[in-house]
Amino acid sequence: MQVPFVTTVSFIDRDGIVNLQYAVSAGSEHEARDEIARRLLNQEVYNYSISEVRPATSSEAASLNLTDGAIMLLN
Repeated sequence: MQVPFVTTVSFIDRDGIVNLQYAVSAGSEHEARDEIARRLLNQEVYNYSISEVRPATSSEAASLNLTDGAIMLLN
């Protein structure tokens, strides 16, 4: 069963660090981390680090309504 995780990814550019949050539907925190990393690599994004992966709160999960395997940019 897949559940939503909130993942914070830090990107480094010439102006400094930008933090973006993604919602990732996955079976575990490890799978969520792997899925976001896989998708970033497919987009040829290399200057990033995954700083946090946490389960979505119940209210976040209800509002996200992610399908299995989906990723959504939150901010």
